[in-house]
Amino acid sequence: MNTDRLLREVERRLAGLPEKARAEALDAIREEIGRERRRIDPGDTVEMERERRQMAETLRDVLEAISRQSRLEDTIDEVMKQLARVVVFDSCSVALLGADGRFRIIAARGFADSAKIVGLTFRNQLREATAESPWPIAIPDVNEDARFERLPGGERVRSWAGIPLLVEGQLIGLLGLDRHRVEPFQDEELHRAKTVAFSAAGAIHKAQLLENVRRYATLMERVVEVNQAVFAGKGRAEVARLILEGAVKLGASPGGALVLAGKDRKVAAASGPFASVLGKKAPADLAAREGRRMAAKDTAGIGTALGVKLRGHRLHLIPLTSDDSHVATLALIEPGKAGADDTLMQAYASRAAAAYAHAVHDSGR
Repeated sequence: MNTDRLLREVERRLAGLPEKARAEALDAIREEIGRERRRIDPGDTVEMERERRQMAETLRDVLEAISRQSRLEDTIDEVMKQLARVVVFDSCSVALLGADGRFRIIAARGFADSAKIVGLTFRNQLREATAESPWPIAIPDVNEDARFERLPGGERVRSWAGIPLLVEGQLIGLLGLDRHRVEPFQDEELHRAKTVAFSAAGAIHKAQLLENVRRYATLMERVVEVNQAVFAGKGRAEVARLILEGAVKLGASPGGALVLAGKDRKVAAASGPFASVLGKKAPADLAAREGRRMAAKDTAGIGTALGVKLRGHRLHLIPLTSDDSHVATLALIEPGKAGADDTLMQAYASRAAAAYAHAVHDSGR
């Protein structure tokens, strides 16, 4: 009898019960299964019970280690590190679900070049499957399953498992486990991974909330700084510089540019890899009126046009709109780790647009 499969089926059918009642019912079933095993083959179950006890202790240590973290980046790193103690895999990734319904990979481990993986977004049949069902999905051989879509850097993956990250029943992300040979993940392994994912989802959600509080505080600080510069009569160039500086810090970006709207598309502020393009005319793509993300393959031409190296960099374009008027566009280099969420960046852009519009108005009087 496959008791792990039985327990998952029972857990699924008890999904409507309160969490405490569901846990008590499952514990009672596990105890009864254990008693029956000891009655049928007492010699065999001694070793099995010892192994279960050891794994239970390991899981307890794993969950405690994950819950101790407070920063999102540290939490994600701890999840991947601790997961390796309970499931054997060659590589893994953590992707969070964005407001646009796409997963964005924010951390990866075990790949030849993890930088190629981090930052990628995807939405495919497997993403839809995880939204429909809270259960892990395992693919014995990805070459024989049309639902699996390889991402750049994941060419060696052969067996795959996806563990949904759920908070109060809501999907917030996906934990991807890979093996670089055909070796399907077993039910017991998926059960252990799900246990870790349950704790990881809560810890990640808590860390996200704390991170957003910190970033909201940063947002307010930066908005106040920009507004003070406007009220003090600082010129447009200084206000533009402060706006970009605030966006870079808020989004944990390594650099970017502030491109003014209009035919001239002047780069009014620049930092990081863009530092040398200050004052130049930017390509039309960088003056977008709609927010979007540009893949690395699409930014190489922009770098060539501006005379800078952007190979491998992804860009996040955020329009600055004030009173329905497009003032400028922020072009931020996407960070390797998770940056601020889009809602926070849009809130900053809206306030920055109003401040810059005032600066332009005051300087034109």
